Amino acid sequence: MNARLLAAFLCLAAVSTGCVIEDHGPRYPGDVRMSWAFDGARCDEMRDVQGVDIIIDGEILENGGHYPCNANGFDGIVLHDFAPGAYTFDAVAVDYENVALFTYHGTFVVDGDVAVNINFPVGGTGTGTYAIINWKFPTEAGSQYPTCGQAGVAFVDARVDDGAWAHFNCNEGSEGRTVSTPDLAPGQRFLEVVAMDSLKRPLYYFGGPFTAVAGVPATVTAETYAIGGAAVGWQFYEGSVRLSCSQAGVTEVGVNFKDIYTGQWVYGVAGQWFSCNEAPAIFEFLRPGRYFVSFQASGTGGRFYESRNDLPPIDVFAHDFPGVQDALYAPLDRTK
Repeated sequence: MNARLLAAFLCLAAVSTGCVIEDHGPRYPGDVRMSWAFDGARCDEMRDVQGVDIIIDGEILENGGHYPCNANGFDGIVLHDFAPGAYTFDAVAVDYENVALFTYHGTFVVDGDVAVNINFPVGGTGTGTYAIINWKFPTEAGSQYPTCGQAGVAFVDARVDDGAWAHFNCNEGSEGRTVSTPDLAPGQRFLEVVAMDSLKRPLYYFGGPFTAVAGVPATVTAETYAIGGAAVGWQFYEGSVRLSCSQAGVTEVGVNFKDIYTGQWVYGVAGQWFSCNEAPAIFEFLRPGRYFVSFQASGTGGRFYESRNDLPPIDVFAHDFPGVQDALYAPLDRTK
């Protein structure tokens, strides 16, 4: 039993109050191993952080106390040969212009080697954020996810909300690799990913929400699913008389797909809307299945047109994308 443990044991055995242990044993120099994180996030998740500056009162540090955020795979730095004693320090995370982003104040005691964990508080600072994205392709239960080559995917397009599409080679965000979005404002966001073959034909799709938190990057895995397409058009009738868009007084047509097995509408309650003269409408991101297609449109003078509820369903097949020449047209009868 060492001297410190023995003293503590004797103090407890005495069952007395006010027992004070004075340790006059030797103190030892040591190394200080500082590691840092950003509300738990790593350096590779904080792309605006270039380095960390360390200031220790009374100490002159190598390189002026300026250190990269990550060196040789380690988010931190080891400082050598500190004399025994108590130290006060400040840590400052800086960007690529050497502007301070986050700060931390702390203390440590050297009596041999010591580890100091620094967790910069960054959440809620009002700074922007971004998302780290990777994608996967459909697999059978219990099987490994296929590689880009096995899935037949050469390129991937991705965007957040209705932003511009970014184009990637498939392997940039697959098999352990990731890509990053542009800077995002905090809040609810929606990610879309389209995987394509070498001819840039869509094969798989992902669409889903995620939450962007200030200062902390979001990590999103896009679990894509096989997609197919449909081409549908519309024709207006008042009785047996066929009308053009202008004759019907229609400028927009709403289209929606209802899964006949689940009863769910693909495009919510509102559906997708198209310019009346845009027919046929081309859909490319539908799950394979069988759908009832609904059409509706409002015309001038309070007129309303809609498709019948006994239209035959259409089948959507994986990786099959009908074009304009294959479009199926539905009659829209005036009901008001």
